[in-house]
Amino acid sequence: MTDDAGDRLQTSARGWLTLQLAVLGFAGLCGAIKSGGTGGSGAPRAVQAVAGALVLLALGVACVAIYLVARIAWPVHVLPATDAVRAGRRLRLGISLTFLTVLLVAVAASTGWWPEEGASKTGALVEVSTASGTWCGTLRASGEGILGLEVADAGQSVDIPLGEVAALLPVGACGA
Repeated sequence: MTDDAGDRLQTSARGWLTLQLAVLGFAGLCGAIKSGGTGGSGAPRAVQAVAGALVLLALGVACVAIYLVARIAWPVHVLPATDAVRAGRRLRLGISLTFLTVLLVAVAASTGWWPEEGASKTGALVEVSTASGTWCGTLRASGEGILGLEVADAGQSVDIPLGEVAALLPVGACGA
């Protein structure tokens, strides 16, 4: 390998190092957000523990990747031409580990979309308008082609054929 190839390798490593530092910051931020929350995630405790472990693993992998690439970006001594091949392999490994870090953080962050416990038990309030009137309440299971509604104030159930529904709007409170 020529000095030109070593210089290009070093320039590439410096560019990747900038990206890696951003990934390390992102992984650290995700870890801080995960641990700094109010525990409002509906995920089971075991899933939360795995997500926390994945964030820590991602931080470790990011540090190793940065170390590999930084040794190429700013070498302590000039590399002989024969070491340029090994340096190229280390650069590729460091880049691969960076992508692995992003994947680990993405998997860990996916637990944030876990459904809230009891979310299906308490329905949101909706206002249903038809030609014959307007009702407000929570949706309930019903037959095909029928909109089932538990009317909030009356404590009764109403079955409305879907063909008669003029509007269906989410509301914060009934009778407002």
